Amino acid sequence: MEKKVIQYIKEQRILEAGDHVLIGVSGGADSLALLYFLDKYASRLKISIGVAHLHHGLRGEAADADEAFVRNFCRDREIAFYSRQRNVQEISQFEKISVEEAGRKERYDFFGTIAKENGYNRIAMGHHLNDQAETMLMRLIRGTGVKGVSGIKSSRDNLYIRPFLCLEKKEILAYCQKNKLEFRTDATNFQRDYTRNKIRLDIMPMILEINPRAEVHFNEFTKIANEYEVFFEKYVDRLEELILTKTVNQVLINRTLWLNEEPVVQKEILRRAIFKFKGSLKEIEYNHITAFYSLLKSDKTIWEIHIPHDIQLMRRYDRVMVMAKQNNIGGIIKPKQILPDKTYIFSKERLILETKFVSQDEFRKKRCFFSKELENHSEKYFDYDKIKGILILRSRQTGDFFYPTGLQGKKTIKKYFIDRKIDRNIRDEIPLLVMGNEILWIFGYAINQRCLANDDTKNIIRVTYLMLGEKCDSRYSGNFGG
Repeated sequence: MEKKVIQYIKEQRILEAGDHVLIGVSGGADSLALLYFLDKYASRLKISIGVAHLHHGLRGEAADADEAFVRNFCRDREIAFYSRQRNVQEISQFEKISVEEAGRKERYDFFGTIAKENGYNRIAMGHHLNDQAETMLMRLIRGTGVKGVSGIKSSRDNLYIRPFLCLEKKEILAYCQKNKLEFRTDATNFQRDYTRNKIRLDIMPMILEINPRAEVHFNEFTKIANEYEVFFEKYVDRLEELILTKTVNQVLINRTLWLNEEPVVQKEILRRAIFKFKGSLKEIEYNHITAFYSLLKSDKTIWEIHIPHDIQLMRRYDRVMVMAKQNNIGGIIKPKQILPDKTYIFSKERLILETKFVSQDEFRKKRCFFSKELENHSEKYFDYDKIKGILILRSRQTGDFFYPTGLQGKKTIKKYFIDRKIDRNIRDEIPLLVMGNEILWIFGYAINQRCLANDDTKNIIRVTYLMLGEKCDSRYSGNFGG
């Protein structure tokens, strides 16, 4: 067995001379055998070792005995020992995750912290071939793709290593017996409350009745899947840079480029878009990806779906976005009365608005100075005599309309926004200058030609606005010209 592991370490290149290896040891057969093996071969491999043990706070005195057992084992062999105690049950309830997930999270956090603080560049885990089969089945049951069934890797992030991944559980037990390693047994391994235990205790025995070498074949399959994954990942890496763009609040998908790829690539790009936004694919299942895929392939130009962790997938015409669900809520501008010859600063809306009566001479000079191409889009001149009632600054309302420049007849604000393909999530944030339900100006977009000043206008009012801040600047940039 030892020769087999040495050969595996060489083939996988998971250890090098000079490595400082932290071994995660629970006290069970797998981790204790790994500790014994690496301690025995430390000189030959030219490595130094240390041990980390996490007390999960789940099994009372039994867990205390596990910690003491591992501590004494290390003391007798003069191996550095590190331990931490955590109440995994409370953590799982607080974070609303399973006890299994909480325990795994705490272990990796602890191992990573100890490694960083004490100069260990490798963290060795006791996973073996049977764990590989159980992991593959668990992921298939929950829903996964090729990446998921490629299984546990011999090395991850050039930090975590699994030297025993070439061994079956029975080989490890035989090794313990041969070397008189009296390992600890965790009673929770026999409780069917956990998914992995159900697979190990109930499902795998039935599979092995059909084929005693099933676990070996599962392992072979994960190797094949991993080879496909490596090739596929390199191909998609190049596409990701072209198709996905990450901003502060969202990830944008270039649908035109995305459509050029095969379905399997398209789905992987969508997975990556979610990962790029959230930094995790936890609880993101295949059905979420296929729903995203089906909508993006369809001719529907407006849709949105919600997936776990408050992630929203959305299309607004040519824009396809992955974003946080709360970002879907626009800021409604409450009605504000606007009087002539005043300057208004609206901090919440990041807007400065100025109104001023001007003479015909000033109006003509301005109109003469600005050609159509150089028009000042944040400054407009209106015929004040055509303004009936009170001027109001607000968001859109049902029944709003105006007479767009360059078109005949009136148009509703709803129809205008649809025709211009303006994202429905920002429509309420666009300031409107109105009198009643008739719009004078949709800031940054369009203007009411019926109310514009001309050479015969007697009372001319100039309205100027300035949007402040990055949020507003980016949104209105390039849209002036109404």
